[in-house]
Amino acid sequence: MKNIGKYLSYLISDKFEEYAYDIVDGVAKARNANELLEALYKGLRLSPKLKKKGNIEVPSPEDIKKLEETLREIGDNEKEVRKIGLSIALWAFADWEKDHRKRGDE
Repeated sequence: MKNIGKYLSYLISDKFEEYAYDIVDGVAKARNANELLEALYKGLRLSPKLKKKGNIEVPSPEDIKKLEETLREIGDNEKEVRKIGLSIALWAFADWEKDHRKRGDE
């Protein structure tokens, strides 16, 4: 979830000038697995455009597989899907640049 959230952070970054808050909001508000995956699909479709603007980390196939497995395990539990979506959205709003600078200083 962290890697997916990090990718979504590019969609709301001043550096990339996408401002696709609607996609991050869609992830946070997803009520079922399909809504969550569809929101992520919309976000991932922007990856070629983002790559042209700078070096980004796109979620790996393994990241997507783990998310799908987790969603399969929880089934139709709307409350759990909402928790996952909200967690991913929170990672999107984390201050990744600050985190990167901090690790570089250590």
